Order: sequence, then structure tokens, then C-alpha cells
Amino acid sequence: MSTVKIDDGGSDLTDRFKYKVHALMGTYDPPAGSTDDENQTANIIGALLEFPTEYTFTVVGKASNEVDGTAGDAYATDVKYVMTSILGNAKMETRSVPRGKKFTRVSVKVMVESAAMIQSIYDELGAMELTVMKY
Repeated sequence: MSTVKIDDGGSDLTDRFKYKVHALMGTYDPPAGSTDDENQTANIIGALLEFPTEYTFTVVGKASNEVDGTAGDAYATDVKYVMTSILGNAKMETRSVPRGKKFTRVSVKVMVESAAMIQSIYDELGAMELTVMKY
């Protein structure tokens, strides 16, 4: 009888399996005595990341009806404004990609200090009138 060994170089499949095992073992459970129900936010991301860390926020929003080719620029500018209002003058790496004529995807990479900060940024981005998706 022989043993088969697979070196997959740390593929996503292996990482996903490790995350599931750790989750089943309770590694990502919130601290004892804290509330853990469907109304709590950022518990999982707080358990998975070590802070401070670099994090990329991605939102998709409706492009305005401008005809001069800058339809998504207004939405991207609004996203940057929201990020600046929360993070101040922190270094931001921003990328805006049109998604057809009606939508724009904006990704912003920033340094965050906590899971609560990530959640508050997502809340503000989601509160924007033109935002249709955030991830």
C-alpha cells in the first residue's frame, strides 16, 4: 500500500479546506460572552485578518447620464469623498472601471485598523444613493 502526497502549492482549495476546519473547530468564534447572531457584523473578517492590514473595498454604482464620456467619474469621485471623510488623508489606491454604459465599478485599496472600521466604511458606501452593490 502506498501513500499519495500532493503538493498543490497552497491552492485556494487547500486554503478553503483549512478555513472550514478552523471554523468547525471554533477558531473564528467571537469571544465568550459576546453576542453572536444574525445582527452582528464583522465577526468573521475580524477573526480572519490581523490589523492593521491593507484592504480593498469594491463598489458598483449607477453611472450618471452624462454624455461626455465621464459618466462613471462622478460616482468614483463620490466614493473617494466618502473614503476620505472616514479615513482622512490616508493613502488610497483607487481604480475605476466602467461596466457598460449604466454602471461603474470602483475599487479602493487602503490601510484599515479594525473590522469595525471596515464595516463602517461599507455602511457609508452602501448608504450612497447610486451604490447598487458592495463587496
